[in-house]
Amino acid sequence: MRMEKIVLEKVCWKVKATTAFQFLQLYYSLLQENVPDERRSSLNFERLEAQLKACYCRIIFSKAKPSVLALSIIALEIQAQKYIELKEGVEHLQKHSKISGRDLTFWQELVSKCLAEYSSNKCAKPNVQKLKWIVSGRTARQLRHSYYRITHLPTIPEMVP
Repeated sequence: MRMEKIVLEKVCWKVKATTAFQFLQLYYSLLQENVPDERRSSLNFERLEAQLKACYCRIIFSKAKPSVLALSIIALEIQAQKYIELKEGVEHLQKHSKISGRDLTFWQELVSKCLAEYSSNKCAKPNVQKLKWIVSGRTARQLRHSYYRITHLPTIPEMVP
């Protein structure tokens, strides 16, 4: 492995890890090939991407394999949208990605819980107490002095036609 690393450095070849977003793009494009034209717009990539971002707000999802997380999100969306024709496609992707059914089920449950909590009222209203900055007296004194150094810009008058 040391020699491989040396060779890769000499040929200036950068090795980068594949992310869950890249797997999401790949799986989405592969599944889109099997969807009839009239139903293509209903499996929305932006929605899948937003779900992935919501999951990554939780530290537990950093432990998931990127391929498993991406497939879990897609599989849940397919179940929610009742795409019976794509279920076989997910199984095919699972087989070729060498993802066990146990792993997929485990992460699907966590994704489902996360997305349910993310869309609940509890998540919509943040706790104001947690959003307040708490600073020491010394820092507060320094901040007060820097506040007066800020030059205030004049208001731009609106032009009425």
